[in-house]
Amino acid sequence: MRPYTRIAPVAVFALVAGCYHQIVQTGRTPGPVVIEKPWTATWLWGLVAAEEINVATQCPSGVATVETQQSFLNGLVAALTIGIYEPREVTVTCASSSSALPGSHTIWVAKGDGAASDYQLRVDAIARAVDLAERTHEPVVVRY
Repeated sequence: MRPYTRIAPVAVFALVAGCYHQIVQTGRTPGPVVIEKPWTATWLWGLVAAEEINVATQCPSGVATVETQQSFLNGLVAALTIGIYEPREVTVTCASSSSALPGSHTIWVAKGDGAASDYQLRVDAIARAVDLAERTHEPVVVRY
């Protein structure tokens, strides 16, 4: 019976050590739309990444936060399959429609008369943006 008393703590540690939680924030203001994918498949202990999750239609203003974690049930399934199938829980929070970088300035570029004038307008806008960012020490967004 003594060998089992040593194996049990090691097994519990192995199951607990596999759990993780990762949050990526883009700096945009979170909106009300949240997309949850509780069983996103990865394979071979996470070496084969999950398929790309396309949320462009649900998040027209972009993404505010992406949260990836392995829940207890995900870890249990991964342990039962010996890591061959390792699901992850992914939660994407869309950016609000009015989100912008905090404290940012916006420079709008008008459409010119042709390719040469469009190019010159863009070059001038970038130069103005660099100058403004340098003076104010704040982000500047250039929109075309």
